Amino acid sequence: MSTNNGMPELEIEFKGLGVSAIKRGERGAAALILIDDTAPDGGYAKYKTIEDFSSKEQAKYTEENQMVIKDAMAGVPLVLYVFKLKSDGVFTDLLKVIGGTIPNNCWIGIVSETGSNHTDLATWIKAKNKLGKRYKGFVYKATSTDDMHVVNFANDNVTFGDTRGKLPAWKAIGYLVGYLAGLSLNMSAIAKTLDVLENVDEPDDLDKEISEGKFILFNDEGVVKVARGVNSLVTLGQNITEEMTQINTVEKMDLIYVDIFTTWNNGYKGKYPNILDNQMLFISAIDGYYQGLAKSYILDPNFDNKAEVDIEAQRLANYPKYGKEVVEGWDDMKAIQMTVGTKVLFKSNVKISGIMEDFYFDIYM
Repeated sequence: MSTNNGMPELEIEFKGLGVSAIKRGERGAAALILIDDTAPDGGYAKYKTIEDFSSKEQAKYTEENQMVIKDAMAGVPLVLYVFKLKSDGVFTDLLKVIGGTIPNNCWIGIVSETGSNHTDLATWIKAKNKLGKRYKGFVYKATSTDDMHVVNFANDNVTFGDTRGKLPAWKAIGYLVGYLAGLSLNMSAIAKTLDVLENVDEPDDLDKEISEGKFILFNDEGVVKVARGVNSLVTLGQNITEEMTQINTVEKMDLIYVDIFTTWNNGYKGKYPNILDNQMLFISAIDGYYQGLAKSYILDPNFDNKAEVDIEAQRLANYPKYGKEVVEGWDDMKAIQMTVGTKVLFKSNVKISGIMEDFYFDIYM
């Protein structure tokens, strides 16, 4: 039997999520797949700090992969998952294990020179996100990308600041995955110097590469930085806007999606009658969550961020039962009251805050 006590608690949970959004978004999870034949085979490791990567743990990897893990930890992700793939292993088989292990909002990369591995990872990321996950893939010169959840790294070579020297750029994937996972929601990928790297080979035309959805590093007055914090999305259309090509914007979108979906799934789904009163309580809880996000500047505080019943969707859903002519005769209040079976049909209008990256300053004399 349902009670009247659940919804206020749900509202408090939502408000707590809004208030804590920046703290939770300071660092995210990262997952690395390493080509490594060192025993033991299979399984995965989980490291929260560099202290966890003890000499006993290091012995599980080649010396080269030990450096990759240390590079990733330099970005200070919330947690680092490390999966080992044998040199003769099948990457797509390992992806099944990864999908059952890593959390939502996790950055994933494979440190491999094999192009098909990166394309397979991009394909898997896109499929998983269509099923409701919010993984982010960091791939190297992959084909079939064009997706807001896939970042396509495209420099040819990088020079590490230690004894490794100049190497193919895919060798820096571990470092860059850890860097992006450890980046605060209040910062763009261009904000920090990539201290592990001393130099990079730049493409001839940075603007062209970026416009094609490629993630490019460049040399900026003696230090290495990200040229532009973009993902691989290039095809825009209905509900797919240019803002979604920005890594930071997608991180915020995913935070909101996961928070609302998780709270719905754990605190509301299947527990309350589908009537307007309960729907409005849930909308009120979401609006309170949005207010918390606005205070943290994840959402624009100068915009009316709100959720509401999707009236048009609810009208359409009522056509089969009542007929189009009858439904179109309802006013908006009647349409809102006519909930549809088990369906909760909401929509939101929000404005995600971007990060200041472009500066235009004209001086007239």
